[in-house]
Amino acid sequence: MAAELSVAHNIQLGALPQDFLTNYQEFQIYASMDAAKGVGGDFYDFYMIDDDHLVVTIADVSGKGIPAALYMMRAKTALKNMVLRLKNASDFADIMKMANQELCRENDETMFVTVFIAKLDLTTGEFIYVNGGHNSPLVQSNGEFCYLQQSRKHLMLGINEDEMYEAHSLVLQRGDMIFLYTDGVTEAMNEAGELYSEERLLEILNRQPQKDVRDILAAVRQDVSTYAGNAEQSDDITMLGLKYCGGLNDA
Repeated sequence: MAAELSVAHNIQLGALPQDFLTNYQEFQIYASMDAAKGVGGDFYDFYMIDDDHLVVTIADVSGKGIPAALYMMRAKTALKNMVLRLKNASDFADIMKMANQELCRENDETMFVTVFIAKLDLTTGEFIYVNGGHNSPLVQSNGEFCYLQQSRKHLMLGINEDEMYEAHSLVLQRGDMIFLYTDGVTEAMNEAGELYSEERLLEILNRQPQKDVRDILAAVRQDVSTYAGNAEQSDDITMLGLKYCGGLNDA
């Protein structure tokens, strides 16, 4: 059993991108995933769909362990397939809608997944995103982070085949950063059973100087570990940071 879990862990990590596209001058990206039970249901993804557009995804499957890991692979594949199939769609939300329909089919175990997916235009900084029941990301502008809120919260994927999703957008300026995470960060517990919280996450992010994305994620992960102390990790901890460095034609 231990040997099989070790192999499953390696397979899952191998499915997550580890090449952080350092050859692109227009952005910095870094991500990490620490499973609570060897294998988990969290995942992140990022890839170029053409020379000018980067797609990023972070997601959290219900449950933990092997069942969550299997559904995670299905969700990751469905989302990327829809992105590549509909990359020229006029409405970015159609990707989430069709991935949701796919994940609702043959879902006898009634599993679900929260998803945040976005597309960054490297030339203009336009950041188009759709949130399917996931934690609100944080955006750093003029050196300060704040939570990115939206008026209506959509359902996670896998619950309602008829759910409609809405795309939103903002324009990132040179040096702006997006921080994505799963609830394993904000709901990490200390030995007294107290949650790490959204407030503490915002505070630690705003205490960071203008560092590389990798260093900022490392600082958050260290703070979560310090807060948890000797408490057992209760959920997968996944983070993705994306900093826009400006288009190549910017002055």
